Amino acid sequence: MRISKEVSRLLIILRQDAARLADKIIHREREYLQILSMKRTREHFNAIFRSNFKTITVAQLMLLSEELIVNLEDFYNTVDDLHWYLAHTEDMPATIEDKVHAMVKMVKNKYEQLNLYLNAELETHEESAIA
Repeated sequence: MRISKEVSRLLIILRQDAARLADKIIHREREYLQILSMKRTREHFNAIFRSNFKTITVAQLMLLSEELIVNLEDFYNTVDDLHWYLAHTEDMPATIEDKVHAMVKMVKNKYEQLNLYLNAELETHEESAIA
């Protein structure tokens, strides 16, 4: 299946956005939980959960495969669930830590799955361009 340069660029943007978002969520978990616990502020979550996905249009998404769209939604919905929980929870710090740790594992799994689909579509494009 041959995809246009526009679709290829969209796939790269999505791959980079998901990678950056997953990296911040997974590798800064201890740091953002510590800030929440010590400073009782949630302002830093805006930087952690900032994403370009919210600016992608339906018209752009329609250029992608159904499987990729489903995986994009799955990943970003999981991220949104974590963000919502952190922004609104009144749980005690130990409960927050346990729950967030489990949710971060889900984000990591969803990201790994999404990345497989993104890379597959990009590889398909690169193979088509060579042929």
